[in-house]
Amino acid sequence: MRSLSLLLFTFLCTCVPAQTIAQTVDTLMEYTAPSATITAYGNEPGIGTAAPVALLQQEELTRYDKSSLLSGLNRVPGVRFEERATASYRIAIRGASLRAPFGVRNTQVYWNGIPFGEPGGDVPLSFLDAVNTDRVQIIKGPSGGFYGPGTAGTLLMNTESIHQEGLFKLAPRYANASITTGSYGFLRADATIQRTKEAGTYNQFRIGYQRTDGYRDHSGMDRLTLQYTSTFRGQKSGAKTALHALYTKLDYELPGGLNPEQYADNPRQARPGSADKNASIHYHNLLLGLTDERSLGSWKLESALYTTGFYFDHPFNFDYKREANLGAGGRFALRRLLRDDLALALGVESRLQYRNGQNFTNPDGTRPGDLNFSDEIFSRQGLAFGQLTYTPGAWDFHLGLSSSQLDYSVDRTFSAEGVTGETEFTANRPVSVRLAAGRTFDFGYLYLSRTDGFSPPTLDEFRTNEGGLNVDLDPEIGTNYEVGFSTSVAGKFFPSISVFHFALDEAITSFSDDRGTQLFRNAGKTRQQGIELAASWRAISTTDKAIGLSFYTSYTYYNFTYLELERGGTDFSGQDIPGAVPHTLNVEVGIDLRNGLRLDLFHNYTDAIPLNDANDVFADSFHLLRAKLSYPFKSFNVFVAGANLLDQRMSFGNDLNPQFGRRYFQPAPGRNWQVGMSWTAAPKR
Repeated sequence: MRSLSLLLFTFLCTCVPAQTIAQTVDTLMEYTAPSATITAYGNEPGIGTAAPVALLQQEELTRYDKSSLLSGLNRVPGVRFEERATASYRIAIRGASLRAPFGVRNTQVYWNGIPFGEPGGDVPLSFLDAVNTDRVQIIKGPSGGFYGPGTAGTLLMNTESIHQEGLFKLAPRYANASITTGSYGFLRADATIQRTKEAGTYNQFRIGYQRTDGYRDHSGMDRLTLQYTSTFRGQKSGAKTALHALYTKLDYELPGGLNPEQYADNPRQARPGSADKNASIHYHNLLLGLTDERSLGSWKLESALYTTGFYFDHPFNFDYKREANLGAGGRFALRRLLRDDLALALGVESRLQYRNGQNFTNPDGTRPGDLNFSDEIFSRQGLAFGQLTYTPGAWDFHLGLSSSQLDYSVDRTFSAEGVTGETEFTANRPVSVRLAAGRTFDFGYLYLSRTDGFSPPTLDEFRTNEGGLNVDLDPEIGTNYEVGFSTSVAGKFFPSISVFHFALDEAITSFSDDRGTQLFRNAGKTRQQGIELAASWRAISTTDKAIGLSFYTSYTYYNFTYLELERGGTDFSGQDIPGAVPHTLNVEVGIDLRNGLRLDLFHNYTDAIPLNDANDVFADSFHLLRAKLSYPFKSFNVFVAGANLLDQRMSFGNDLNPQFGRRYFQPAPGRNWQVGMSWTAAPKR
């Protein structure tokens, strides 16, 4: 499969004819970046969002590393993108990773407007390669149900068209390709081809391939993604319809967590037994989505329909899991301007899923052994939402209401213990509220908000790997209070600050049994308070000087504690929540010359992180230093990049509250390098 992927990539890169040097230079100079407009909550351009929303364009997402979105998302204050093992991603937005021993949970994700993830909130973010995302809007904290149930945040991820007014003044065809190699057997290649017929109508194909042997023993990864997008815009009606297809083949090994002694002795080793039992994950996934935007009289309708299916094969250290999944759903939103200063949005969203899951013994990691249990699972999530936005003068006021419900139905058709039958589970929130107000001043924008959060258990939390069904697991319910301010000074300096207080009831936390199986329980009440700062400064521009200089910095302070937590006769009230980083600081410096040579430097300081409820085990603080030097040459751009240049012993994601074995640590790579190049061509008509 690896050879076939590389052959396909090579074919795509060579089948598009190149253009002359002069045409290439002119084309790249005319290229216009996509709009930086914030569209969260469906707001119209120019209307304040009154919410903590961050926008990342493609340049920020892939500035240092295209292997994942880690370096891009982690520059945003309040966001911690974690990678416990290669392609094993977690996202902690404003909080601990209590609920996410693996995967992305409690965070709603939409890809090109399509709900991306399972009804309960499990999000397979590893199905997306960096080539599948050009733009991300991050809503931090609960959204009041506007984007589905959740208390952590929302990611709005988009693949963009190549800007029509730029490249396609010369030609209707566009091609881009890149290849990168690096430490630990890293190899990455991607390509994008687009053919535009007329404004808003185009066909686009993207391919991404990535592999690595991994820093640790038994930590290799191999992923292929194929994406096809076709859009059509009606010349008279202005309606825009798009078809999206995404196929992912993903294989990666799980080295497992290390105890403190193993971590100190050799951080590159795998957990004993992981290689022998071939602990690994293997996916085939297909997503088909149809989105549509059109006017219906005075209303604007935005709709998205999707269907998805995946096959999952997963040997564990102690058992073997196989699943087949079919899903479907949709989201419909109606918007109307009632008058010049009053806008209404109404909508519904539904996600359905059928899963056939089987759990076996794992004799040697090559194939399943005896069947332990088999389940047929139906999951259903429903959401209704509405929003009223009032904009008198410089003010904007927002009222949002939503109602959501989640249902699981598990039919255990076989159990080695002889216990079969059906189990039902329902979690609902009749009303969630979002109240927000913003005011635009000559010197900046100020907002205040109060937002409800509701997060039911995901399927993997309700139905755990060892076969347990957590019928007594309660959903999380919380309320977030926030004030934020942003401004612009002379069009060059852009600072922002937000302060929040989040009170959460029935927080869901993770722990592991003596086998390492992840289990879940409610932890009572938590208090989560924080300050987030960010500022960018374009000090010198190459349009004025021979050298350009830019700066970016962000800082996060968190005070996250248990208000009420008692377990096993021990009172943990007042303790810090494990997984939450008290202090995080990012500093970026960009230096560029008129000839195109550019140097980017990035420094991240991450404070020591408590890893258990008792706060007696910590991950040490670390300084992460990255650098990238790039230079354009004809139609190419070549670069060399380095990460963890100080060779710090660190982890991008740890395991929390292991019940036995003290396997807390998932070491990240030491000092490592990448070198690569990209190529762009826009052929003549």
